[in-house]
Amino acid sequence: MKPIIVIGSGHAGFTLTRELRVINKEVPIIVITQDNGCSYYKPNLSKAISVGKSANDLVMKNVEQIKTEQDVFIKTHTKVVAIDVNDSFVIVDDGNSVERILYQDLVIATGASPFELPIKGNAKNEIVSVNNLDDYRQFRGTIENKERILIIGAGFVGIEFASDMFSAGYHVDVVDMEEWPLKRALPQQLGQSIVESFPKDKVSWHFGSSVVTIDAQDEALEVTLTCGKKLSVDVVLSAVGIRPNIGLAKAANIDINRGIVVDNYLRTSIKNVYAIGDCAEISGHTLPFIAPATFAAKALAKTLLTSDTGLIIPNLAVAVKIPTCTTIVCPSLTLKGGWEVEGDGPDFVARFMNLKGQVNGFALTGKAISQKGALLKECIAPTLS
Repeated sequence: MKPIIVIGSGHAGFTLTRELRVINKEVPIIVITQDNGCSYYKPNLSKAISVGKSANDLVMKNVEQIKTEQDVFIKTHTKVVAIDVNDSFVIVDDGNSVERILYQDLVIATGASPFELPIKGNAKNEIVSVNNLDDYRQFRGTIENKERILIIGAGFVGIEFASDMFSAGYHVDVVDMEEWPLKRALPQQLGQSIVESFPKDKVSWHFGSSVVTIDAQDEALEVTLTCGKKLSVDVVLSAVGIRPNIGLAKAANIDINRGIVVDNYLRTSIKNVYAIGDCAEISGHTLPFIAPATFAAKALAKTLLTSDTGLIIPNLAVAVKIPTCTTIVCPSLTLKGGWEVEGDGPDFVARFMNLKGQVNGFALTGKAISQKGALLKECIAPTLS
C-alpha cells in the first residue's frame, strides 16, 4: 500500500497527519521535513524574548514523541528535490543518499519564507528574520548584549515583536511604509491607539518610510530611510511578510499564482496532489494564520480518507499580542468597502462594511474586545469557493 506523503512539518502538516490518524489507524503516512521535525507553536516566536524563553523551551513535542503518538514515519533533515506527478513519486536527498519514494496522495505543506527586501549597503546581509524555531534560536544569540533593535514592518508580526522587545528592555525603532500599524487590518483611529499605547521613550515609529541602506559603522549599523533620516541600531529585524514556497510545485508544472493554486477541496491542478497551509492559495487568497490551516487539515483528512469535504472557514478573530493595547482583528477577505468606527480611544469598535452594506470584518481595541462574540455573529461568513 503506497503512503500518503506530507512535505513539511509545520502546523498544517502535523495537524493533517494527526487528523488522518484519527480517521484511519493503518494508512501509511510519511512526513518529509528539512528540519528536526519537532512541534512548536509558531505565534509564540514573537512573544518569547520578554519571558526569557529559549528555542528549546518553545518545543512542545520532539520528533520521537510525534512518531510514537501518531504512528507516522518522519524523514528529518531531508529535502524533496523533485516531484514526478506522472509516476507519483518524490525524489528526496538526506545529505547522504538520494532516493525515490512512491505516493498514493501527496500533500505539499512547505509553508512560506520571508520576503527579501531590495536594501543596499555594506551590511545589508545583516538583516535577520524570525520565521521558524532555528531563526529564533539564532536571533536570541544576535541580540545578546545589544540595546537597540530596528524592526522593518508594522504588521501583525512586526508590532508583536516591537511589544516583546521593548518589554525585554530594548529600545525599538519601527519603520513602515504605511501611515499606521496594521493598516490592512484596521482603520487609523485604532492604529493610532496602538502607537500611543507604547512608551515613547522605548519605541520610536517611522511611518511613511522604508529602509534604503544598511551600513556597518564602528560596532553599530547605520540605517538610512527614504525620508533621509539616519538611525544607529545594533540589529535589524525584517517583519515585512512572507512569500509562499512554491518552487517544488512550479518545477512539477502544478498551477501556481502567489501560492499553490487549490480548489475548495485543497486539490491542486494535478490529480492526487494537494496543498495546505501558508503555501496554498484558494480563491485568490493566501491565509497565513493558524486557525485556517487547522480547518483545512480537518477537511483534507476527510477528503483523503472518507469523502470529499470542502473547506469551510468560519469568521475568525485573531488576538494581536500587544498587552499595552489589547487588540482583536477579524480580517476581511475583500478590500472593497470601508470602515465604520465607534467609541473613544483606546476602546474602539470598527466594522469593515462591504459594498452591499454588510459587515465583512472587524477590529476591536481596549475594553471593546468584550464585543467579540457579538461582532462574530454580525459578520458575514467568508466565501472561499
